[in-house]
Amino acid sequence: MSQNRVTRWLSLPAAQWLAVALLVVGLAATAARVVKQYQTPGPFDPTRQGYCDFHNGVYFPAAAWLQGISPYGQEYASRFPVARSVPFFSPSIYVLHVPFALLPLHVAEVGYFLFSIGVVLAIAQLVAKDVASSEKLQRSVFLWTAVGIVFSRGGHITLFDGYFTLLLIGGSFLAISQAEKRPWLAAVGLLLASSKPTFILPLGILLVARGNYRAIWRGAFLSVFFAAVGFAWIAYHQSEESMYVGMQEIVAQISQTQEIHQAELDEMPVHSWTRLDLLAIIAKWTGHNPGALVHLWGMFAVLVIPCWVLLRRSAVGEDDGLTGVTGALVLVATLVSLYHQSYDALLVVAPLAGVVVGQSEFWTRLPAMYRWGIGLGLLIPLFNYLSTRMFIDRVNVSDRFIQVVTSLNGVCLTLVLLMLCWSAIRYSYDSPADA
Repeated sequence: MSQNRVTRWLSLPAAQWLAVALLVVGLAATAARVVKQYQTPGPFDPTRQGYCDFHNGVYFPAAAWLQGISPYGQEYASRFPVARSVPFFSPSIYVLHVPFALLPLHVAEVGYFLFSIGVVLAIAQLVAKDVASSEKLQRSVFLWTAVGIVFSRGGHITLFDGYFTLLLIGGSFLAISQAEKRPWLAAVGLLLASSKPTFILPLGILLVARGNYRAIWRGAFLSVFFAAVGFAWIAYHQSEESMYVGMQEIVAQISQTQEIHQAELDEMPVHSWTRLDLLAIIAKWTGHNPGALVHLWGMFAVLVIPCWVLLRRSAVGEDDGLTGVTGALVLVATLVSLYHQSYDALLVVAPLAGVVVGQSEFWTRLPAMYRWGIGLGLLIPLFNYLSTRMFIDRVNVSDRFIQVVTSLNGVCLTLVLLMLCWSAIRYSYDSPADA
């Protein structure tokens, strides 16, 4: 299907009404599944996961923080109905979720589900405004992007479990799209992304390579400020001696909870069916679980070429935004370079929309087969429902088949990153190929 035919079809009223119908069905089905498989707060039950992450990763950690209890420690795990203490996320995420912690649990659950739908629509709007030129096409891209998120593996599980991934995705998109025009707004996006170190580390490095210094220092200020407030509050309540001693105890708690988190079978890259990053794929096939330092050095190694490409493009004024090759390089490199799970694949929604709509000058310059190859490589991690607990537990297949299926997402993203780096150089605006 040619690019013109795609945009013409998207602009049809029937296509827009179809998207509305699918969006309503998808959201209703997800809400029904949450209710049917609702997990009562307490020990984790893999057969009933409805809103388990909202309980364990949002509501009760924020409620504990509000009371001055460290969500990283054992006191939290014993006093609240949760599976265990939380792994290391910036406490800024709990500060931001305090309004929900002030509500009764079931009211907060309904409110957060509606809030998450709002974030889905906000993400779709960011993508649509960046990728489409006409108002009619923007409206259609907005609807179909929202549909894609809701039906994707990452979007569905995020809405079903009640995790805060959508805020990380929206924050990353906001940072990339507004970095030059509205650096303070981009800084808010970076604040959201900073909640998870595996997001902000590669994203921050790539945005520096892109030349977004104003957004970076503003984002660093907001991230450090909110994290400092979060840590200071619980450190003050943690120890009767001093805030310094309280902070030392929190650091020890984080170290311990990270060890427990990384020792879980599902978190080990050798056994994980959800990891997307290149190092996890290598670990799966070598049978060796790398340590934290190896992950860090692996990130730097993966980012060398994308950063060089971004520096080169920035030097000659080439930047096509969130849904162009610039955004694609930043977002795909973020996923490939460091620890990421299948729900984080929502980051590729923006570049995929760019490939499909194809109104960016860069995408139109690529050979059709090459462009759609990139699109397929982005599509698979979004909709690979084979690499899920539901499929693996129900189908009797060989271990090698499972190994291949659970590696597919990471392999596709790595290949796409290589294709993006090569094409960003080969088909740049001043490429000799244009002569």
